[in-house]
Amino acid sequence: MKATLACTALTPLALMFLAVPANAQAEPSGPEIEGAVRFGLPALFAGYRATCSAQLSPDGYVAQNADRLVAKFADGADAHWPAAKAALSTLGDDQGMDSVMLAQMPDDALKPFVTALLQQMVATEIKPAQCVDVERGLELIDPLPADNIAGLIGFMVEMAERRDSGSDIAGAAGE
Repeated sequence: MKATLACTALTPLALMFLAVPANAQAEPSGPEIEGAVRFGLPALFAGYRATCSAQLSPDGYVAQNADRLVAKFADGADAHWPAAKAALSTLGDDQGMDSVMLAQMPDDALKPFVTALLQQMVATEIKPAQCVDVERGLELIDPLPADNIAGLIGFMVEMAERRDSGSDIAGAAGE
């Protein structure tokens, strides 16, 4: 399930923590992916800003809208923690994490760990040359509510997984 989405400027924000090796034993469900993305949006945006603030115009879209976007992504994100935790448990062993240990950690200890991990992954994985493209992508999807943004990204991840696994996308969608 090596999900790569060259068609979206949001790929660096959303897929850093969802890319799973081709030999992965299990894949998160669609709702788990969507919930994980929704929970992770604040951390993903923070990681993007940490990497890209120097690359973006001080008068650009992110500079003018950062506080509002932070609030938008944070509002309601915690409600999606159960799905994010389920996705993490599904992926844990395949990513070198002990999923049993993770499952036993109290949420108040695990959530900040996952949040920091997501933020750091984006901050280290995103390329400075992608910053302006991601800014444009954020501007294009900003009119959508955060839940719809997560749903759209989750849908794109599912489509990429089907493509990468060789599934017939139209057939898989019931068309």
